Amino acid sequence: MFNVGDHVVYPFHGAGTITDIEEKDVLGETLSYYILHFPLVDVTLMLPENRINQSGLRKVIDQSELDSLVEALQNGPELPSTTSHFSRETENLLKSGSIIDAAHLISSLSRKQTERANGLHIQDRNHLQKARQMIVSELVLVNEMSEEQAYEFIDDALLEMKQA
Repeated sequence: MFNVGDHVVYPFHGAGTITDIEEKDVLGETLSYYILHFPLVDVTLMLPENRINQSGLRKVIDQSELDSLVEALQNGPELPSTTSHFSRETENLLKSGSIIDAAHLISSLSRKQTERANGLHIQDRNHLQKARQMIVSELVLVNEMSEEQAYEFIDDALLEMKQA
């Protein structure tokens, strides 16, 4: 399934690396745990092997998928305008672990930000920052970019959207 050294994405945490697979005795049962490290936020977590499938853990995108990412950043769908429904929808997009969902969220929130005279509500700003951070964490591992270059990659794609 996954091996030590694999770059993976864990929903809502972003991209990281499997640093180890350990066996632990829990209540008399031996379980295997994947040790995941997320360098951008400097977090390490243990994920039981028997929960991998339902966790949403996936490998990072391939270099060939970057064009699809740019397309998603530039052409995100319109999200609902009602606040409570929009909040639920944005939470679901972030929890999906999909880089395309995160890109659609960035696109939609960026468009909303430019349309509003007083900017985004605090919750929307937090969702926008979280989505950007999730994509940056993956770009850093996929494309061997610095964190700064990854944020520029996102901003450049959004700038092209505004100029179109």
